[in-house]
Amino acid sequence: MQKRFFAFLLCLLLSAGLFAQYSPVVSPYHLSLKRELIYSGLGALTIGAGAYLQSQAGEPLLADLRLRKYDQINGFDRLGSNIGRDRPRKLSDLGLNIGSGLPALVLLSRKTRSDFPKIALLYAETMAITGGITSMTKAGFLRVRPYVYSPEWDQAQPLESGDRASFLSGHTSLSAAGSFFFARVFTDYHPDSKLKPYVWGLAATIPAVTGYLRIRAARHFPTDVLAGYALGASIGYLVPTLHKKPILPRGMTLSPMGQGMYLSYRF
Repeated sequence: MQKRFFAFLLCLLLSAGLFAQYSPVVSPYHLSLKRELIYSGLGALTIGAGAYLQSQAGEPLLADLRLRKYDQINGFDRLGSNIGRDRPRKLSDLGLNIGSGLPALVLLSRKTRSDFPKIALLYAETMAITGGITSMTKAGFLRVRPYVYSPEWDQAQPLESGDRASFLSGHTSLSAAGSFFFARVFTDYHPDSKLKPYVWGLAATIPAVTGYLRIRAARHFPTDVLAGYALGASIGYLVPTLHKKPILPRGMTLSPMGQGMYLSYRF
């Protein structure tokens, strides 16, 4: 799954050169080497840790687990289904691609095109952190997917790592991260736009539909989807928001201000 997003990001970075003729605009975001290393490192660390933990998971039988029957699951999660459907699964893949790819729409605006490399970096950090935390959570909980409780499931069939990756929903978290990232970026570059309510409505709807389809496909329980939505939406919103505040250097700084100079000291 991560390969798909890194390939998409590479395409975006290569496309940025096509818009070099536009003059730069005043960006609402501020980069710093220290902060970007922390965010990028967090994404890489969580992705690596999640992959390692998943590789260490065993392959038990359903009979070896504490919950052996679907009716033993809490009532809220039984609102979903343990009978998988192929069409919702394919549609949920489409929802993942649309939600995570929504930030590509920044290329439609001159303001965001001229600041595209910076936006692409924030997007990469957003998706890496979301994907990494999602992977770690799956490996930590090892929750069995709903379809395993289907009457057709062979009780003697060992459960692979993918069968125990229900909590939380990666499709929902990544779709929400991309969607909310786009809405946050659009709002920061176009604060007076009349399209903001529609942009935020779209951002909220895409991962919600994606999560619903994952439930219908018996890939996730409702709580998996809710947790994935909350995680992805939070990171997609917070990463660009946290970059709106510059990291000021310590010590004395001298800056031009009007017809004179501004002297400040930061402890």
